[in-house]
Amino acid sequence: MELTSAQIEDIQIDYGLVYIDYGEAGERRLAPTRGGGTFSVTKNIREIEYDGRRGKTKGMQVVDEVNAMLSVPLLCASMDNLALAMPWASYSASKITAESGDVGVIADSAYLTNITLFAKVVGGGYKKITLYNPMTENDFSLAAAPKTEGVIQLEVYAHWDAENDDADLYDVEDAEAISGDTTAPTVNTNPLDAADDFVVTANLTAEFSEAIREHDVITDNFLLVKASDGSIVDGEVSYASGSYTVTFNPTESLAVETAYIWMISRVRDVAGNTMDPVAVNFTTAS
Repeated sequence: MELTSAQIEDIQIDYGLVYIDYGEAGERRLAPTRGGGTFSVTKNIREIEYDGRRGKTKGMQVVDEVNAMLSVPLLCASMDNLALAMPWASYSASKITAESGDVGVIADSAYLTNITLFAKVVGGGYKKITLYNPMTENDFSLAAAPKTEGVIQLEVYAHWDAENDDADLYDVEDAEAISGDTTAPTVNTNPLDAADDFVVTANLTAEFSEAIREHDVITDNFLLVKASDGSIVDGEVSYASGSYTVTFNPTESLAVETAYIWMISRVRDVAGNTMDPVAVNFTTAS
C-alpha cells in the first residue's frame, strides 16, 4: 500500500519540547527533560441503559467527563521547577514552604496559563499541543542517588474554567515552527554605563527585553571585575522570570570610590537568539 507525501510528513519522529505559558509574558522552556513529554486524554462515557439494549448504541452514549494530562520527566531541579511540582505550597524569596494557609481551596495563582508541547514531524513542522489552566496534582518525589540523575515526574493536568464555559480544555494544531523570533534580547542595567555613584551595598540588576533561558543565568555570564586589576568579584545571580530581570548579589560590599566592569554575555532568549555582549563601566560612591 502506497503512502502519500502528506501522510509521511505527518509522522511524529522526534523529541517533545515543553514550554510554560507559551506566548505569554513569562514564557519559558521546561528543560532539560528526559523522554520529552507524553500527552494523554481520558474520558468517561456513560452508556444509557434501556430495555432491549444489545450493546453500545449510537446516540445512546453520553460523555460525562474529559481530562487532559501532560507527563514530563524533568531533570532541572531549579527552585522555579520545584515550585511548579508543588503548586499548592507557598513560594517566595527562593524558598518553598508548606504553611497552614496552604490547606484548603487551591488558589488561582497555582494554575498556569498554559503548558505547551511541540512534537516534531517528518515534514519539518510540529504538532503543537496546548493544555489550559494546567497544574500538577501528583505527589512530589525527588530521589538523590549516587551515579544517577534525579528526575522529577511532572503530571500536569488541564482544568476547565468554571467561570467560562467557552474556554477550551486543550487544543492540538499544526505549527510550522516553535517560534518565528529572530530578535536577540537586549538589556538595561543598574548601574548604567559610566555611572559614578553606585551604592557599595546595592545589588546589580539586568532587565532583559524578553524571557531568557534560565540555564544561561550563571555567574560566568554576569561577570563583575575590579577594573584596576581584573580580579573577579564573588556573588550570586538569580532570575525573576516575571520581569525578565537578573540580579547579581555580591558576596561582600563593593569597595568605595572604585571602578568596576560588569560584563554580560552569552545570554539567549527562549528561541535561542544570543544577546550582543555588554560591558558596563561604573564607579562606586564614597
